[in-house]
Amino acid sequence: MTRFSPRSTFAVADVRIRRLTFDQLSLFTMLWAGQGLIQLLTYEYFPRDALFGLLLVATLAAIVLPNRTLALATMLVLNLAYSWAHMPYQVNHHLLEDCINLILLGALAIAWMRRRRGRADIGIRSATYEAFAGPARGAVVVMYVWSGIAKANTDFFDPMVGCATTLLGTALHAEQNSAIVAWLATPVTAGTLVTEIGLGLLLAFRRTRFLAIPIGLLFHLSLAVVPIAAIQAFSYVAVATYALFISPEVATAASDLVGNSLRWLRRHLVATVASGAVAVSVLVVAVTLASRTIGNDEAFTYARVGLWFLGLVVLIVVYLRSLLAVVRRDGPRAIAVSDPLFTGSPVLWVVTLLVLVNGSLPYLGFKTQTSFTMFSNVWTEDGRTNHWFISPAIQIGDYQGDLVKIIETDDPELAEVADAGHSLTRFEFERALSEKDDISVECSCYGQIRRIEKVDGEFIGYEPRFSYTPFLGKVMSFRSVPDGKVACTQ
Repeated sequence: MTRFSPRSTFAVADVRIRRLTFDQLSLFTMLWAGQGLIQLLTYEYFPRDALFGLLLVATLAAIVLPNRTLALATMLVLNLAYSWAHMPYQVNHHLLEDCINLILLGALAIAWMRRRRGRADIGIRSATYEAFAGPARGAVVVMYVWSGIAKANTDFFDPMVGCATTLLGTALHAEQNSAIVAWLATPVTAGTLVTEIGLGLLLAFRRTRFLAIPIGLLFHLSLAVVPIAAIQAFSYVAVATYALFISPEVATAASDLVGNSLRWLRRHLVATVASGAVAVSVLVVAVTLASRTIGNDEAFTYARVGLWFLGLVVLIVVYLRSLLAVVRRDGPRAIAVSDPLFTGSPVLWVVTLLVLVNGSLPYLGFKTQTSFTMFSNVWTEDGRTNHWFISPAIQIGDYQGDLVKIIETDDPELAEVADAGHSLTRFEFERALSEKDDISVECSCYGQIRRIEKVDGEFIGYEPRFSYTPFLGKVMSFRSVPDGKVACTQ
């Protein structure tokens, strides 16, 4: 059953732009589709295919028509279809997006079915938000807590390989062993771990959300200073989800701010178009000049992350100004939604439970990618760990053991792993063997030195007994494993 708080989580703002009503679902739709559009256009992870084109059009439609349920549903369906088509090669924040998309799509279905069963008094959009918001908030809380727990390991606190100091050096354009990085290493490392776990806990409880929202916005703004696409994209996703935690009063203030801004731009259309043209021209000239100095790839990378950072700053300013307006009028505790965490449809909390289980999988011996261990240095493979308190003794799956060392191969991808001095889990090694029709590899594998040949899809002198299956290959993936300390990876 959906539980309703004294202050409803679904408030209609007194702002209408081109006949659009900005309720909280519309506000979330705009932010959610907006961050998705930025990633589609600039994040190189996304393969460009026909499904990508359909998703791009649907995302634009959801931004332009945020109060149209059909536009939202179409974007959600295409997002999930696109993700499934390209699994398992995702990153962590895309998996979180998929889970939130699935919860929202399920909430739309529940609201529609309730309406079809004769509940004519049910507003589909209000019922959708009431069913969706609680489980989606729970997914965000779980993501933060697992991300923080993963960082409780010895290598994360090693200043020479730890992700916090590595990313700090990247942001400052300084060497890992420089004086400034060494001076800041310990507080930044400890602060990152405490902040991520702390944000999850603060967002979970009604009385502390008013603290979590501004802390989280500033935390993600500081993360976005690091010129790495995956980090900036993650910040966009996280900041967009904060629309689920702000109170109806803040949502109304944000809608007012957006509405006033759009009206001002319409009144000064010529100046707006001229300013935009000048800005684009300056950017093109800057990228062209930079490409001659540092190369095309570097120039476009800096242009992309710079635009991402600028967009994130604008989004956070909208949040902070809206928060400040409510704080001045009603006090700080009025900025956060007052609903308990466990609201919404119980059926949709099953997806949140899957998010919780997903974060536990590396420690249970299953997948090591897309399990909310991003930039954590955590090691769980080969029967050992660097984690402070989660023991490999709890592993029930054997997918991370029996590491494979590539000695010689004609496969470029396996050769790249070998050249990096890394090993593969048996599961990923068997994925490579299964997906290639012609491959030759000599490896230290299955307890001995072995040469495996496959020609025209048939193994020669070898009868494989694989733990890999196509379905498991869709839902599980594993990183390559270094021989020494765990360096900073996504």
